[in-house]
Amino acid sequence: MSCFIQSLHPRVAQWSSPKAKMAALMKNAATRLTTMLRPCTCVMVSQRNGTKKRDNIEKQKVRTKIWVDYDMLHKVFNKVDRAHIGTVGQERAAAEWITRCGGAVRVQDVEEWFYNYNNLGTGPLGKFVIEEIDASWADVQAEGFDHLDGLKAVRTLKFSRCTYLQDACLERLAPLSHSLHSLEISHCGQLVTDRGILALQDLKLLQRLHLVDLPGVKDPEVTLQTLQSALPSCFITAELGDAGAEQTAQMASQSHGTDATL
Repeated sequence: MSCFIQSLHPRVAQWSSPKAKMAALMKNAATRLTTMLRPCTCVMVSQRNGTKKRDNIEKQKVRTKIWVDYDMLHKVFNKVDRAHIGTVGQERAAAEWITRCGGAVRVQDVEEWFYNYNNLGTGPLGKFVIEEIDASWADVQAEGFDHLDGLKAVRTLKFSRCTYLQDACLERLAPLSHSLHSLEISHCGQLVTDRGILALQDLKLLQRLHLVDLPGVKDPEVTLQTLQSALPSCFITAELGDAGAEQTAQMASQSHGTDATL
Protein backbone atom coordinates (compact mmCIF):
# COMPACT_ATOMS: atom_id res chain seq x y z
CA MET A 1 0.00 0.00 0.00
CA SER A 2 2.80 2.38 0.88
CA CYS A 3 4.46 1.72 -2.47
CA PHE A 4 1.20 2.48 -4.21
CA ILE A 5 0.81 5.73 -2.27
CA GLN A 6 4.36 6.76 -3.03
CA SER A 7 3.84 6.04 -6.72
CA LEU A 8 0.88 8.39 -6.74
CA HIS A 9 2.67 11.15 -4.85
CA PRO A 10 6.33 10.82 -3.80
CA ARG A 11 5.96 13.25 -0.89
CA VAL A 12 3.02 11.47 0.74
CA ALA A 13 5.34 9.17 2.73
CA GLN A 14 7.02 12.18 4.30
CA TRP A 15 3.84 13.29 6.03
CA SER A 16 3.45 11.92 9.54
CA SER A 17 -0.30 12.36 9.93
CA PRO A 18 -2.46 9.65 8.28
CA LYS A 19 -5.13 12.26 7.68
CA ALA A 20 -2.64 14.44 5.82
CA LYS A 21 -1.52 11.49 3.75
CA MET A 22 -5.10 10.63 2.82
CA ALA A 23 -5.91 14.24 1.96
CA ALA A 24 -2.85 14.49 -0.28
CA LEU A 25 -3.71 11.20 -1.90
CA MET A 26 -7.30 12.26 -2.62
CA LYS A 27 -6.18 15.62 -3.98
CA ASN A 28 -3.63 14.02 -6.27
CA ALA A 29 -6.13 11.43 -7.48
CA ALA A 30 -8.73 14.11 -8.14
CA THR A 31 -6.20 16.11 -10.13
CA ARG A 32 -5.31 13.13 -12.28
CA LEU A 33 -8.93 12.19 -12.80
CA THR A 34 -9.79 15.72 -13.87
CA THR A 35 -6.90 15.70 -16.32
CA MET A 36 -8.07 12.42 -17.86
CA LEU A 37 -11.72 13.43 -18.07
CA ARG A 38 -11.20 16.98 -19.29
CA PRO A 39 -11.47 16.06 -23.03
CA CYS A 40 -14.64 14.03 -22.37
CA THR A 41 -16.08 16.84 -20.30
CA CYS A 42 -15.33 19.35 -23.05
CA VAL A 43 -17.05 17.18 -25.62
CA MET A 44 -20.08 16.72 -23.38
CA VAL A 45 -20.32 20.44 -22.74
CA SER A 46 -19.85 21.12 -26.42
CA GLN A 47 -22.68 18.77 -27.31
CA ARG A 48 -24.87 20.17 -24.57
CA ASN A 49 -24.39 23.67 -25.95
CA GLY A 50 -25.18 22.54 -29.47
CA THR A 51 -21.68 23.22 -30.85
CA LYS A 52 -21.10 19.91 -32.61
CA LYS A 53 -19.36 21.16 -35.70
CA ARG A 54 -16.17 19.17 -35.20
CA ASP A 55 -18.00 15.96 -34.40
CA ASN A 56 -20.31 16.40 -37.37
CA ILE A 57 -17.37 16.97 -39.70
CA GLU A 58 -15.75 13.74 -38.51
CA LYS A 59 -19.00 11.82 -38.90
CA GLN A 60 -19.47 13.25 -42.39
CA LYS A 61 -15.97 12.10 -43.35
CA VAL A 62 -16.85 8.57 -42.24
CA ARG A 63 -20.16 8.63 -44.13
CA THR A 64 -18.42 9.92 -47.28
CA LYS A 65 -15.76 7.22 -47.07
CA ILE A 66 -18.35 4.47 -46.67
CA TRP A 67 -20.39 5.84 -49.59
CA VAL A 68 -17.32 6.03 -51.83
CA ASP A 69 -16.32 2.49 -50.89
CA TYR A 70 -19.79 1.14 -51.72
CA ASP A 71 -19.82 3.06 -55.00
CA MET A 72 -16.47 1.55 -55.96
CA LEU A 73 -17.78 -1.90 -55.04
CA HIS A 74 -20.78 -1.44 -57.32
CA LYS A 75 -18.49 -0.43 -60.16
CA VAL A 76 -16.41 -3.57 -59.62
CA PHE A 77 -19.53 -5.76 -59.74
CA ASN A 78 -20.65 -4.10 -63.00
CA LYS A 79 -17.29 -4.33 -64.73
CA VAL A 80 -17.23 -6.60 -67.78
CA ASP A 81 -14.34 -9.09 -67.72
CA ARG A 82 -13.95 -10.43 -71.27
CA ALA A 83 -11.39 -13.03 -70.23
CA HIS A 84 -13.76 -14.38 -67.57
CA ILE A 85 -16.63 -14.51 -70.08
CA GLY A 86 -14.41 -16.56 -72.37
CA THR A 87 -13.83 -19.01 -69.53
CA VAL A 88 -17.34 -19.44 -68.07
CA GLY A 89 -19.52 -18.35 -71.00
CA GLN A 90 -21.77 -15.34 -71.56
CA GLU A 91 -24.82 -16.81 -69.80
CA ARG A 92 -22.95 -17.74 -66.62
CA ALA A 93 -21.15 -14.38 -66.55
CA ALA A 94 -24.47 -12.55 -66.87
CA ALA A 95 -25.93 -14.59 -64.00
CA GLU A 96 -22.91 -13.74 -61.85
CA TRP A 97 -23.37 -10.05 -62.65
CA ILE A 98 -27.06 -10.00 -61.69
CA THR A 99 -26.66 -11.98 -58.47
CA ARG A 100 -23.61 -10.04 -57.33
CA CYS A 101 -25.54 -6.81 -57.78
CA GLY A 102 -28.40 -8.14 -55.63
CA GLY A 103 -30.79 -9.61 -58.20
CA ALA A 104 -31.83 -13.13 -59.15
CA VAL A 105 -31.98 -15.35 -62.23
CA ARG A 106 -33.83 -18.48 -63.29
CA VAL A 107 -32.30 -20.79 -65.86
CA GLN A 108 -33.82 -23.31 -68.25
CA ASP A 109 -35.02 -26.63 -66.79
CA VAL A 110 -34.68 -25.33 -63.23
CA GLU A 111 -37.71 -24.11 -61.28
CA GLU A 112 -35.89 -22.38 -58.43
CA TRP A 113 -34.45 -18.89 -58.60
CA PHE A 114 -30.77 -18.27 -57.94
CA TYR A 115 -30.22 -15.33 -55.58
CA ASN A 116 -26.78 -16.23 -54.30
CA TYR A 117 -23.74 -16.01 -56.54
CA ASN A 118 -22.14 -18.93 -54.70
CA ASN A 119 -25.08 -21.23 -55.49
CA LEU A 120 -24.95 -20.90 -59.27
CA GLY A 121 -23.03 -24.13 -59.53
CA THR A 122 -20.97 -25.38 -62.43
CA GLY A 123 -21.64 -27.41 -65.54
CA PRO A 124 -21.30 -27.43 -69.33
CA LEU A 125 -21.38 -23.94 -70.78
CA GLY A 126 -24.16 -24.78 -73.23
CA LYS A 127 -26.47 -26.05 -70.47
CA PHE A 128 -26.59 -22.79 -68.49
CA VAL A 129 -29.22 -20.66 -70.25
CA ILE A 130 -31.02 -17.78 -68.49
CA GLU A 131 -34.79 -17.53 -68.99
CA GLU A 132 -35.80 -14.93 -66.39
CA ILE A 133 -34.06 -12.04 -64.64
CA ASP A 134 -35.39 -10.26 -61.55
CA ALA A 135 -33.24 -7.21 -60.86
CA SER A 136 -35.38 -5.89 -57.99
CA TRP A 137 -33.23 -3.75 -55.65
CA ALA A 138 -30.16 -4.64 -57.72
CA ASP A 139 -27.32 -2.14 -58.10
CA VAL A 140 -27.01 -2.67 -61.86
CA GLN A 141 -25.25 0.11 -63.74
CA ALA A 142 -24.93 0.96 -67.41
CA GLU A 143 -21.43 -0.53 -67.69
CA GLY A 144 -22.74 -3.95 -66.68
CA PHE A 145 -25.39 -4.18 -69.39
CA ASP A 146 -22.79 -5.45 -71.86
CA HIS A 147 -23.25 -8.76 -70.01
CA LEU A 148 -26.56 -9.12 -71.89
CA ASP A 149 -24.84 -9.43 -75.27
CA GLY A 150 -25.31 -12.92 -76.63
CA LEU A 151 -27.93 -14.17 -74.16
CA LYS A 152 -30.13 -16.66 -75.98
CA ALA A 153 -33.46 -17.03 -74.23
CA VAL A 154 -34.30 -14.28 -71.72
CA ARG A 155 -38.09 -13.99 -71.83
CA THR A 156 -38.82 -12.03 -68.64
CA LEU A 157 -36.95 -9.04 -67.21
CA LYS A 158 -37.81 -6.93 -64.17
CA PHE A 159 -36.21 -3.73 -62.88
CA SER A 160 -37.72 -2.55 -59.60
CA ARG A 161 -36.19 0.01 -57.23
CA CYS A 162 -32.90 0.02 -59.10
CA THR A 163 -31.14 3.18 -57.91
CA TYR A 164 -28.64 3.34 -60.78
CA LEU A 165 -30.99 2.46 -63.64
CA GLN A 166 -30.92 5.15 -66.33
CA ASP A 167 -31.65 5.74 -70.00
CA ALA A 168 -28.28 4.32 -71.05
CA CYS A 169 -29.26 1.02 -69.43
CA LEU A 170 -32.55 0.73 -71.31
CA GLU A 171 -30.79 1.61 -74.55
CA ARG A 172 -28.63 -1.49 -74.06
CA LEU A 173 -31.54 -3.93 -73.95
CA ALA A 174 -31.54 -4.33 -77.75
CA PRO A 175 -29.52 -7.61 -77.60
CA LEU A 176 -32.59 -9.19 -75.96
CA SER A 177 -34.95 -8.16 -78.78
CA HIS A 178 -34.99 -11.71 -80.24
CA SER A 179 -36.39 -13.27 -77.03
CA LEU A 180 -37.77 -10.76 -74.49
CA HIS A 181 -41.54 -11.00 -74.04
CA SER A 182 -42.19 -9.33 -70.67
CA LEU A 183 -40.57 -6.25 -69.12
CA GLU A 184 -41.29 -4.31 -65.93
CA ILE A 185 -39.67 -1.02 -64.89
CA SER A 186 -40.92 0.37 -61.60
CA HIS A 187 -39.89 2.79 -58.83
CA CYS A 188 -36.50 3.50 -60.37
CA GLY A 189 -36.18 7.22 -59.65
CA GLN A 190 -35.41 10.22 -61.80
CA LEU A 191 -32.73 8.70 -64.05
CA VAL A 192 -35.19 6.95 -66.36
CA THR A 193 -36.69 9.55 -68.68
CA ASP A 194 -38.81 9.66 -71.84
CA ARG A 195 -35.68 8.91 -73.89
CA GLY A 196 -35.11 5.62 -72.12
CA ILE A 197 -38.74 4.53 -72.48
CA LEU A 198 -38.71 5.32 -76.20
CA ALA A 199 -35.58 3.17 -76.58
CA LEU A 200 -37.78 0.15 -75.82
CA GLN A 201 -39.12 0.37 -79.39
CA ASP A 202 -36.29 -1.98 -80.39
CA LEU A 203 -37.87 -4.84 -78.41
CA LYS A 204 -40.12 -6.01 -81.25
CA LEU A 205 -41.20 -9.28 -79.59
CA LEU A 206 -42.32 -7.58 -76.40
CA GLN A 207 -45.83 -8.68 -75.41
CA ARG A 208 -46.17 -7.06 -72.00
CA LEU A 209 -44.69 -3.84 -70.64
CA HIS A 210 -45.45 -2.52 -67.16
CA LEU A 211 -44.23 0.95 -66.12
CA VAL A 212 -44.75 2.30 -62.60
CA ASP A 213 -43.62 5.41 -60.71
CA LEU A 214 -40.96 6.86 -63.02
CA PRO A 215 -40.91 10.59 -62.17
CA GLY A 216 -38.23 11.26 -64.77
CA VAL A 217 -40.78 10.62 -67.53
CA LYS A 218 -42.15 14.14 -68.06
CA ASP A 219 -44.49 13.61 -71.03
CA PRO A 220 -45.99 10.16 -70.46
CA GLU A 221 -48.96 10.58 -72.80
CA VAL A 222 -46.92 11.32 -75.92
CA THR A 223 -44.18 8.86 -74.98
CA LEU A 224 -46.62 5.99 -74.45
CA GLN A 225 -48.52 6.74 -77.64
CA THR A 226 -45.28 6.65 -79.61
CA LEU A 227 -44.23 3.42 -77.96
CA GLN A 228 -47.60 1.76 -78.54
CA SER A 229 -47.47 2.70 -82.21
CA ALA A 230 -44.04 1.09 -82.52
CA LEU A 231 -45.12 -2.02 -80.58
CA PRO A 232 -48.75 -2.63 -81.63
CA SER A 233 -48.84 -6.19 -80.27
CA CYS A 234 -47.51 -5.20 -76.84
CA PHE A 235 -49.95 -4.84 -73.94
CA ILE A 236 -48.70 -1.71 -72.14
CA THR A 237 -49.84 -0.77 -68.65
CA ALA A 238 -48.47 2.23 -66.81
CA GLU A 239 -48.85 4.32 -63.71
CA LEU A 240 -46.98 7.46 -64.67
CA GLY A 241 -49.56 9.97 -63.47
CA ASP A 242 -53.33 10.00 -63.91
CA ALA A 243 -53.30 11.23 -67.50
CA GLY A 244 -50.65 8.77 -68.60
CA ALA A 245 -52.34 5.82 -66.89
CA GLU A 246 -55.73 6.65 -68.43
CA GLN A 247 -54.25 7.01 -71.90
CA THR A 248 -52.40 3.71 -71.54
CA ALA A 249 -55.56 1.90 -70.51
CA GLN A 250 -57.35 3.23 -73.58
CA MET A 251 -54.55 2.17 -75.91
CA ALA A 252 -54.34 -1.30 -74.38
CA SER A 253 -58.09 -1.76 -74.64
CA GLN A 254 -58.16 -0.71 -78.29
CA SER A 255 -55.19 -2.87 -79.15
CA HIS A 256 -56.54 -6.08 -77.59
CA GLY A 257 -60.26 -5.52 -77.72
CA THR A 258 -60.62 -5.95 -73.96
CA ASP A 259 -60.95 -3.71 -70.94
CA ALA A 260 -57.59 -2.90 -69.36
CA THR A 261 -57.48 -2.25 -65.68
CA LEU A 262 -54.48 -0.65 -64.05
